[in-house]
Amino acid sequence: MKLKGLALCLLTLMVITACGTTNSGNNENEFIFATWAAGEELQEFEEIINQVNENADGEYTVKALSIPSDYYIKLATQISSNNAPDFFWMTQELISRYANLGAITDLTEKLEQSEQLTPDLFYDGVLASATYEDRYYGVPWIANPLMIYYNKDLFDQEGIDHPSPTDPWTWDEFIEVAKELTVIKQDGNGNDYQQFGTVVDGWPNIETFMWAGGGDIIAEDGEDILIDSAESLEGLSILNEILTSGITPSYAQVSSLGSNNVWFEKQRAAMFMGGIQDNFEEKMTRWEEEEQFEIGYTPMPVGQDGEAYAFNWTASTVMSIDQAENPLAYQALEDITLEFFKWKVASPLEGQVERVVEIDPHKEEALETIEQSLLIARSANYIPEWDVINNRLWVDLYTGMLNAPESFDYEAMAKEIADFARNEINKR
Repeated sequence: MKLKGLALCLLTLMVITACGTTNSGNNENEFIFATWAAGEELQEFEEIINQVNENADGEYTVKALSIPSDYYIKLATQISSNNAPDFFWMTQELISRYANLGAITDLTEKLEQSEQLTPDLFYDGVLASATYEDRYYGVPWIANPLMIYYNKDLFDQEGIDHPSPTDPWTWDEFIEVAKELTVIKQDGNGNDYQQFGTVVDGWPNIETFMWAGGGDIIAEDGEDILIDSAESLEGLSILNEILTSGITPSYAQVSSLGSNNVWFEKQRAAMFMGGIQDNFEEKMTRWEEEEQFEIGYTPMPVGQDGEAYAFNWTASTVMSIDQAENPLAYQALEDITLEFFKWKVASPLEGQVERVVEIDPHKEEALETIEQSLLIARSANYIPEWDVINNRLWVDLYTGMLNAPESFDYEAMAKEIADFARNEINKR
């Protein structure tokens, strides 16, 4: 987070002082595509690039540029030195910042006039993550919304009905089920251990819980701060109940097993809020038989306003501002993106959920829930000031709640951060 923040500060200064960017390819039909991929993922990425180049048959050539560490810092340096890559991956929270600084191309007309990839083909909540001021600045190539994985065996042991793979349930119901699943168990050696209903340790992110109360961080207009609204505070009270009711290991405890997902894998937490990409199913094929269990799937609970949201992590491909007037560049971007849809779980296009099983056969039992999660997928309403606001939400609010859930005054801190956020917006 700190490195990303530093990169954004550098980018602000660099873009302001740079006159423009220069295509790092040598000709108008040679393009550089920067990625954070490394290792096996990079090999797969390069195979896609090679296939696209072969299909292009000399019309254009794309070369991969791997930046596996300090990605955004190095990217900012390249932009400032007039050597920006033509295409590069970007996560959703940064698109508004780069767009505001004039570093990336507005793709709205190109998408709307495309013969292959128009805005109406995408899940609404996924495409929204690539927008700024109602304009499209990126093309999402992956969708990874949250859903709830649960251990059917642990549910059965406590006589609890399995939740529906598609039907909505509430946060109150989720918490009550988690309480029933929080019990003392004995291991094979007769030693007692605590089984928890779920695990929350800073994940899911704080947006998830503000939405649970019907609130938000920033309104859709990108201007109004909602952190201290009654609805957002109600959402924080839901988070506080989870942290104080004993249904999750404490923040300090979580690291004792390595990371939050391990609590689910080791059957120490019965439910886990994870992305549809999480590969518990594939991992289990490599475990000893006695370590395996049956996984169930259910959507994220609906909020107090009756709306269901699944936080969605999305990466988009953006195009350097230098290529804004080059139609061949956008053609290359689109050709590559269409191949990406066949690569990762899940495609951000509606009507392609069946491809999930083609890409990862282990996800077949999860397909109904994945489809429902894609329909309710959303990200936050990102603005150029997001990084500094989100940093305070994590450092001062969420971490405070995790470290001292019984005593931390989260309402007062939410109001303080809301005032801070309003001041940041007023600096525009």
